[in-house]
Amino acid sequence: MPLIVQPVPADHPYVRHLLPLPDSSPDGERDAAAGPSGPHGAGSGGDATATSVEHLPDPEVPGAEPGVWWPPSALTPEWIREHRPDVLHVHFGFEHFTPAQLQAAMDAADDVGTAVLVTVHDLENPHLPESEQPAHRVRLAVLLAAADEVVTLSTGAAEAVRKDYGREAIVIPHPHVLPLDREDEDAAGEGPGPGEELLVLVHAKDLRASVDPEPLLPAVAEGVRRLRAQGRPAQAVLEMQETTQDPVRADRLRASAEELGIRVWEHPRLDDASLHALLRRAAVSVLPYVRGTHSGWVEMCRDLGTPVVVTDVGAIASQVADTPLPGEQASEAGRPGEGVAVVGMQDPAAAAEAIRRMALSPRKPAPPLWRRTQRAQVASSHAAACARAVRTARRQHAERVAVLVITGDRDTHLARVLQALERQTRRPDEVVVVFMGQPDGQVPETDLPVTVGHVAADGHLPLAAARNRAAALASAEILVFLDVDCLPADGTVEQLAAEVAAHPHAMVMGTPRYLLPDWRERTGLAEAALPEDAALRAASVPHGARAHLPAGDSEQWHMVWTLVLAMRRSLLQAIGGLDEGYVGYGAEDTDLAFRARDAGMGLRFHPAEVFHQHHGVHRPPLNHLEDILVNARRFRAVHGLWPMEGWLREFAAAGLVDWDEDGGRLELRRRPTEQELAAAKVADAAY
Repeated sequence: MPLIVQPVPADHPYVRHLLPLPDSSPDGERDAAAGPSGPHGAGSGGDATATSVEHLPDPEVPGAEPGVWWPPSALTPEWIREHRPDVLHVHFGFEHFTPAQLQAAMDAADDVGTAVLVTVHDLENPHLPESEQPAHRVRLAVLLAAADEVVTLSTGAAEAVRKDYGREAIVIPHPHVLPLDREDEDAAGEGPGPGEELLVLVHAKDLRASVDPEPLLPAVAEGVRRLRAQGRPAQAVLEMQETTQDPVRADRLRASAEELGIRVWEHPRLDDASLHALLRRAAVSVLPYVRGTHSGWVEMCRDLGTPVVVTDVGAIASQVADTPLPGEQASEAGRPGEGVAVVGMQDPAAAAEAIRRMALSPRKPAPPLWRRTQRAQVASSHAAACARAVRTARRQHAERVAVLVITGDRDTHLARVLQALERQTRRPDEVVVVFMGQPDGQVPETDLPVTVGHVAADGHLPLAAARNRAAALASAEILVFLDVDCLPADGTVEQLAAEVAAHPHAMVMGTPRYLLPDWRERTGLAEAALPEDAALRAASVPHGARAHLPAGDSEQWHMVWTLVLAMRRSLLQAIGGLDEGYVGYGAEDTDLAFRARDAGMGLRFHPAEVFHQHHGVHRPPLNHLEDILVNARRFRAVHGLWPMEGWLREFAAAGLVDWDEDGGRLELRRRPTEQELAAAKVADAAY
């Protein structure tokens, strides 16, 4: 019985070419095929035992024209629960969904036993502007967290997936783009004739977000000038569709090209045959990418033998270098060989020389026989990846958990936190302790695996920097931030880890309780033994501002505190970690929460408890006045509203600050006096 695979999407040349070549068709344009037992793809993706797979077609999209696969219905929980394929193989098109919607689809796949295979084509989405890339990374993090198997197209991308998302990806190269039964019009080894005009073709296409030819046009013009100086007729042509995604940019591009003597050719969208014919006429294809990861266009040019000059973005260089054509050697480690030149957008001289050199280079089409062999390897490796995904989906496995503790001269508190972690029902796989402004900080003896880090503190608490340092030192995927003041109840780590595993798109905040000033006497605390949870609970009170927060999903983002907060490492990385522009105390955790919200993450509150060790407080926190002002101004500049409004009102009422509550002004009038600081200190407050 073949494995039933639902690709997302199915109707795409790349996806169709993942199937083996059937006898009846050189291109495998059918839905079911049996994988050969031949050699494996790059990255050891194949298995010795052949696996049969069957691709389902794209499901209909309600209200869409025939042949339109987006937004893909196969990524909805309803479709997954009804159809239950063996494997859901996600390629691209998931930008149409929020992280929560994708998580719901992943949950549905888990519920019905459908394995999830994710091929990482795009670490950056070429269809989205820079402002939407964080949201793309959050979506990708949701998929990768749920994936039973991960594939990508290059070793460079695999390294990025490992570094940024903590997943190991099998590398299976990009297959052919052109039909394998084509008759190449240009013989291998031939180049343009001595009197033939060399066409330097620059591709603007529809001016999607990933393309910006304008910075490269001077280098194109210089490359043409150098060709002409050699006595070679040459013409640069900027091809652009009649309808673009950015008409203003198109106008600017026309003017720049005209000024540089580059002809602009505007045309309707080309069909495949017309595009292939155009590229066969080109001496060099110039791809001015500003973002992206892999390129099917480059593979198409390799099929045709058209030399390529492409800007150095993503993993395109690795994509080509990983699979040199027969007889082609990479020019250096990790760089493509003769048919593709990778150039920096900021190095016009090198780009001009690459254009000159590539325009004169001989055509070397990828031999169809070589592509056929590669196709068999790719198909075998993908079938094996599907089989591994199914096996993994049938095994339950626990994910590693790291607890991240930041501290500064709180050695007794730290010792108690470690005692509480030692008795967890699910002990952390690693504990990271970061000392702030305490270069001689020492971790008490413990049998927990502890990693130690340090950050400097020049008069301010470097809270954001310390938490980022702790996250960077951790190797686990699930991170639990825990302030050194907080003693976790026995089941807290297990509960938070399970909640993050069940809701990987969300940050999860536990529930702090605040120990009373006499908690040591109430619990009979001895140096060698930490009181039991019941005693700590009886000697503590909940925070009054949090009493209204029910467990589960929430939109109360302003109530996120990092003193007990769990989330996936990949999501933290996707939103850039904590903003270290916040100095000292105040607003850095609210900023993290708001950026998570804006990137499409979810928020959940959970009853998992921590017991906050008592220390006196200032009401209002006059001891942090100047840090709060700096951070409040930064927060308003980023998010458009004031944080910590209650404190700011109290500061203003005391004549300490000038604050325009409805505007953007917040200035220090004077510092608090010693008497005011002493009066604000409440030594016996629980919080």
